[in-house]
Parts: sequence; C-alpha cells; structure tokens
Amino acid sequence: MSVPPWHLTGDGYVWLFRYPPAFVAREGRLAEWQRLSLSDTLGALMAVDYLETTVGPYRELLFIPGRFKVAGRRWFSITSIYVNTEVSQHGGIEHWAIPKALAEIARERQPDGSEVFRAARDGRTFFAARLAAFGPRIPISSALLPLGVAQSRGRDLLITQPKARGWARLCRVHDMWADGVCFPDLRRCRPLLVLAVQGFRMTFPPPQVVPGYFERQAITG
Repeated sequence: MSVPPWHLTGDGYVWLFRYPPAFVAREGRLAEWQRLSLSDTLGALMAVDYLETTVGPYRELLFIPGRFKVAGRRWFSITSIYVNTEVSQHGGIEHWAIPKALAEIARERQPDGSEVFRAARDGRTFFAARLAAFGPRIPISSALLPLGVAQSRGRDLLITQPKARGWARLCRVHDMWADGVCFPDLRRCRPLLVLAVQGFRMTFPPPQVVPGYFERQAITG
C-alpha cells in the first residue's frame, strides 16, 4: 500500500544554491502563489536513488527554487520533479501534491570512480551530471537542515515535514547539463555546497492540510 508514511533508504546528491533572483523569476517554474510568497532564493537540486521504499525502489530528480512564506513560516516548495516509477508518481501527487512526472533515470558508475546521474524522456536526455565524492563522511540529519515542504492542491495548502538522517561527503561536479525545457539549466548558478549523501533513512509522513488557505489569502488580499 502506498499510504503515508513512506519509509525510504538510499543514496543521492544534493546541490544547495542561493539562486540569483532573476534566475528564479525566469526559470523557477513558479505558480502564482509561489511568486507572491517567495521569501528567499535558498534552494536545491537533488538527484536521489531510493534503494528501498514503501512503494519499491525508484530514482528521483527534483528542483527547489527557494523558500516561501506561507502559514506563518518559510517552507521549501518543489516546482520540477521526475521519478521513474508510476507508483511513486501517483503517490507523490495523491498524498503530498508533489508534481511528479515520469522519466527514465539512470545512475552509472564510471571507471574513474565518479558517477553519472542522467534523466531522459522518450529517449532524449534532458539532464546529466557527473560527480565524485571525496573526503571523510560526516553525519547529517533533518534536525540540522529542516526539510519542510509546502505544496498546493486547489485552494488547500499541504505542509509536509520529512525526517532524515544519514552520512554525507563533499562532492565535486565534473560536468552538469540540463536542456532548460524539461528541467532548469543551472550551469550559470554556482552552488554553495554539493554533497554526496550515503546510506540515508527518511520518513515522509502524511501532510498537514490547511483547508481553504489560498481562498482565504485571496479574500484577505
């Protein structure tokens, strides 16, 4: 069954950015409520290989353009996301209003020890990155960087606060490319930090639903 909470384990890569505001305005894939509530442009790119989950293994590529001031706090919000299984896609949309789309996603180990994370639709690659972790492993958890996510479903606001812990190493990005159509082209955005996250465990709980939030915001101006 796909009902939350979902329990997930796996590996992945996390880029943390402070995007130029002009980039977010142009490439952020923002809905109107996100344009109006954008608080700052601290965001992320994530490429994740979920090895075991409540709904089976799957891979994921997602883009977070910033933080948004809703319901009295600042929350991240996902505006572009791809997964490679239908059960993950349907569950993400149904339970958390996360706008998941389907893609072919591959993770390939290279002879030099680096990895390539690649996403494609209809056989056409729209994102590729080659990365290599280095240095010691350090413990990380969502207690250090809260992962609260706000999404909209019609007039309702959905807030989800996943919990995660694992290990991370610093990461070099040798190459990264996106087509700017299916996925934002981030080559001109310099990351604050890139991490290879290994052996993480995550729990994605049911969302807190704020009924009629956006209707009330429209009424109150």
